Amino acid sequence: MNPAPRRLLALVAGTVLLSATAVALPATAYAHPDHPVSDEQATDWNNYERITLTKSVGEPIDMAILPDGRILHTARNGDVRMTDPDSGVTEVINNIPVYANSEDGLQTIHLDPAFEENNWVYVFYAPPLDTPSGSAPQTLPAGADESYWDTWKGYNQLSRFKWDEEADALDLSSEQVIIKVDTERGQCCHVGGDIAFDSAGHLYLATGDNTPASAPGANGYAPNNDAPGYNPGYDARRSAGNTNDLRGKILRITVQEDGSYTVPEGNLFEPGTEGTRPEIYVMGVRNPFRMEIDPKTDALTWGDYGPDAGTANPQRGPMGYVEWQSTSRPLNAGWPYCHGPNAAYNEWDFASSTPGEFFDCAAPVNNSRWNTGLTEIPVPATEPQLWYGDSADDQPWPELTDFGGGGQGPMGGPFYHYDPDNTAPGKFPEYWDGKVFFGEFSQNYMAAFTIDGPDGEVTKIENFLPEEHLDSIAAPPWRGIMDMEFGSDGSLYVLEYGTGFFQENPDAGLYRIDYAEGNKSPQASFTATPRSGQAPLTVEFDALASSDPEGGELTYEWDFTGRGEFSEGGVTASHTYTEEGQYFPRLRVTDTSGKYTLISLAVVVGNTAPEVELTLPADGGFFDWGDPVPYDSVITDVEDGDAIDCDRAAWQFGIGHDGHAHPGGTGAGCSGTIPTPSDSDHGETENTYGIFLLTYTDAGDGDVPPATGDASVYLTPKLREAEWAGEINGGQIVDDSTASGQRKVTALEAGDWISFDRFNFTGISGVTLRAAAPAGATVTLRWNAPDGPVIGEIPLEAADGYVSASTFLEDTGGETGSLYVTTTGGVELDSLLFRGNGVAESVGADEGLDALAETVAATELDGRVEKLLSNKVSVATRHHGNGKGDLAITELEEFQDLARDTANVPDSGTAENLFWAAQEVIESIDE
Repeated sequence: MNPAPRRLLALVAGTVLLSATAVALPATAYAHPDHPVSDEQATDWNNYERITLTKSVGEPIDMAILPDGRILHTARNGDVRMTDPDSGVTEVINNIPVYANSEDGLQTIHLDPAFEENNWVYVFYAPPLDTPSGSAPQTLPAGADESYWDTWKGYNQLSRFKWDEEADALDLSSEQVIIKVDTERGQCCHVGGDIAFDSAGHLYLATGDNTPASAPGANGYAPNNDAPGYNPGYDARRSAGNTNDLRGKILRITVQEDGSYTVPEGNLFEPGTEGTRPEIYVMGVRNPFRMEIDPKTDALTWGDYGPDAGTANPQRGPMGYVEWQSTSRPLNAGWPYCHGPNAAYNEWDFASSTPGEFFDCAAPVNNSRWNTGLTEIPVPATEPQLWYGDSADDQPWPELTDFGGGGQGPMGGPFYHYDPDNTAPGKFPEYWDGKVFFGEFSQNYMAAFTIDGPDGEVTKIENFLPEEHLDSIAAPPWRGIMDMEFGSDGSLYVLEYGTGFFQENPDAGLYRIDYAEGNKSPQASFTATPRSGQAPLTVEFDALASSDPEGGELTYEWDFTGRGEFSEGGVTASHTYTEEGQYFPRLRVTDTSGKYTLISLAVVVGNTAPEVELTLPADGGFFDWGDPVPYDSVITDVEDGDAIDCDRAAWQFGIGHDGHAHPGGTGAGCSGTIPTPSDSDHGETENTYGIFLLTYTDAGDGDVPPATGDASVYLTPKLREAEWAGEINGGQIVDDSTASGQRKVTALEAGDWISFDRFNFTGISGVTLRAAAPAGATVTLRWNAPDGPVIGEIPLEAADGYVSASTFLEDTGGETGSLYVTTTGGVELDSLLFRGNGVAESVGADEGLDALAETVAATELDGRVEKLLSNKVSVATRHHGNGKGDLAITELEEFQDLARDTANVPDSGTAENLFWAAQEVIESIDE
């Protein structure tokens, strides 16, 4: 996965940004306490504050703190921003042209250790090259040979640029290209890209395995698919498991004055060793998205993402572990042969879908036909210090899953070293000295580890600034931690992605955490309406959302240009902009003690941001993996008028998984069809869904840059496991090897319920429930509330095991809402399977009836009859979904006769049950 690293589409370079910047600054009254801070005080969360520095982060990836305290941060679309805490303003200072398919784009930014002398800034990114647009196919196109895959070859590169002190920007003409990492493009995932330096000046570069989590046939286990005809990008042995490839590695090099590099002594392979790359320091990593080096011990630490299997499989291998590791020596981390506690994967035959032998973690063998390195890997796999995954019964360090909830997203963080001579008011106390911090992207928490030496064990795990405390003081919660850095001031800076995918999220941002006893800074917030338009543009400002943690009075000061002086005003204000340009109006909110917070927004005069509305598909609509899903949009832009250029409309589809997403395809156009992947390939235990994003970038207006608007929808697979419910009230999730997702919700009694959010039943006419009720029960489906309108009722016969029962659903009017499942008691709920085409393309009624007339005389269950049955199902489903009950019943009666004659479906007693049972037979034909 990529932490979602998860933008599938980068926005067009130079687009206008309409986000907020904020910063809390010390007044004279705020002084760092001149007394020692006890351990009890250091772990009293009331002594910390979390300050918003900016909300203008794009799709945030990485940051670097300049010596003067300003922060550089990157977005995947190539934007480099700078946030100035003194002014509260964030601006895009550079745009580096990038290849932006899937997770590729602009990644990390890092200062040279001697930055104050040489002004070098390092950047890892994907240059545009001449790569085809869109996504690479899963398999060879008809008539092509394997040389076709060369079309998709590219590379990511580490470069460095000079910092121009006068321009306050990178000098893009000064670029030195240091190293290129060859990749397969047009596919997801795992770029890595983090940069670090040790005390000797050696540069470390982390790279991902360039292999999708959803590789065909992987099902959440090791993606080692080299079956004939398949994209070589589906085999992680060619990259992370290859001694002669730079992907899935941590590289260690020494950069020379001219931008070339040498290889220092002490890497994993000696220079000149056949079938190896001497730059490799650590091999066998999947996506070490964040790594750090302890400036005192040179310990190298990283968090590594894992695959998605929710449980171990005796034929495939372990559940999907994620890892945190620390080392002072080169090593093999094991992927894709072993993972977590050195649990071995099976050398699965992807061509025949049969198991082979299990890999030997002490002596892995690379049999991939794409391998360019050693077959016998001479370095055994090394177990990490920490690992964790989905299974509640297999967590050696339960804190790592108890602190939060959801999936796993390990982000390696920095070491803290206390400096008694540092007089900064917000520096962290000595209690945290020598501890290494850790961010959980998916579970939204931060932890601190105490480690017994660079290669030693983790002896203590602490939940730092817990989410419950942040909620209790109305401070910004953790939302997708991407990067963490301690500044020279001893405060912790945190860059966060937010909770959405592929776009600038409203809850993304850059924050600073200070140690601050006593009175806390106010929280500044304001809105500006409108945020863009033609001159003269009158904007109304409203700061009513600003607050003081202690409930004191606030004063409000406004600067409408972002470059002028503050003047005192009220909680609301108005200003008219008469000249075109981009402005950064600022608000300063001050409490009675003199503490204040700055916040700014971007206002664009001269170009109105476009508005994008998706009319298809419905948000929350249902589909099956592999379905073509039509989409359509309405795009309006003041300046473009009727001349909407649909070539400027770009879409991407993602495979959502818990709290992150994997890119799944890209395309262009205001309307068209989304070719969804044939399988999510995450395994039956994993909650996956579709995400569709459409963006439109206008043409700009003269000197005012283009602006982008977007819209997105979620798509829901028809099979929903009960344990994936968004909320469970009264029941509990337990493991069950006989359940379809290996788990179930049990002990659902009268008054209990589970709910699923963001459902839309367009094109859905029924549901089949798999449940157990030993004494019999009734399951009732309600809309938008536990006591809301009944849209379906399913009686369950008394039985010792699971039974399947079906019902049609009442029309919900095309609304997107929440489904509540209630019972009369004594129910164990496994899954819900929704019936109908949903938002997918479907065969029309006329075509279905024509097909029926032409093939009704067929006597064998061949492809024609299969199509006939499917069409008949489609017609009856459509009639029922459109409220034409009589026609639906007629179709069902005719279908009943046809099904008995051709599919040998037993009569289950009701039209509904026979209808769905017959459809299951039809579906089984394909399998």
